[in-house]
Amino acid sequence: MSDQPVILVPLDGMADALPALSVAKVFSGLEHAAVRILHVAEQASAAAEIAPRLGLAAEDLRGASLETRSGEPAAAILAAAGDLHARLIVLCTHTAPGSPAGKVGGTALSVLRGASCPVILVNPAQPLQDWRLRKVLLPHEGTSAASDAVKPGVELARRADADLLVLLVAAPGPASPQARGSLTSPFYLDQPQHEWPAWAVEFMERLACICPLSDLRVRLLLARGSPASEILRVAREESVDLIILTWKGIWAPERAETLKAVVREAACPAMVVRVRAGGGSNSPRNSGAAGAPRAAPAAQ
Repeated sequence: MSDQPVILVPLDGMADALPALSVAKVFSGLEHAAVRILHVAEQASAAAEIAPRLGLAAEDLRGASLETRSGEPAAAILAAAGDLHARLIVLCTHTAPGSPAGKVGGTALSVLRGASCPVILVNPAQPLQDWRLRKVLLPHEGTSAASDAVKPGVELARRADADLLVLLVAAPGPASPQARGSLTSPFYLDQPQHEWPAWAVEFMERLACICPLSDLRVRLLLARGSPASEILRVAREESVDLIILTWKGIWAPERAETLKAVVREAACPAMVVRVRAGGGSNSPRNSGAAGAPRAAPAAQ
């Protein structure tokens, strides 16, 4: 097998799944990775037979390879990702005809739960044929954790020469992070002239200690309120191209509320980086640096 990293793109034959391929090809250039298109069917077939069924033209296949597997879709996708040591999985949240807007389908959810690499979820309703990575939104909750889940945003922004927007959605007092190493938000959130300038300098200095930022275009934004609502608002107002969120792996009632809302409602793709127990992440280039701020909110 080639040492070139692989980006896996599952396609089910529905036209709504094709936006994922456009996103994957951009990441292919940024990651210097090969694109592997995967189709799961009742019986595996030759690629030449499958391409027309998937609606793929010669241009779509340029720089990509096509593979078919049989079996249950999510299990086959996860098996392929493991076999190929995929760096990323890119797929649409749902493609079934008549699915309600904002739905996360069973296959996408099962892949998200089982993947050992980051998963990029794409809204199939959005026209992404000319998608480019120009603005990366990195929500942050102000805590310091033994992981480098913040690094994907910094590295992607650097490789894409994109703007990096660091968004802290916080509240003063008891709601602020209390763990050791946390950087709580300024007390006067509605009067930024009091504490905001000094606080912003301190926050960015801490971030720069973990991830060098001097060569990047970085903006720090402060918001107050519902994390999901503020993330979606900023993404919309700033025309963000990618949101990076971390996740503790629990998709249950009243858990991962921020992640669920952002994935369902965001117009742009969302990269979900799994935060492992005890710190660390499944970021594409995880180096296991200790004490890195956590890209957030790290929804459970």
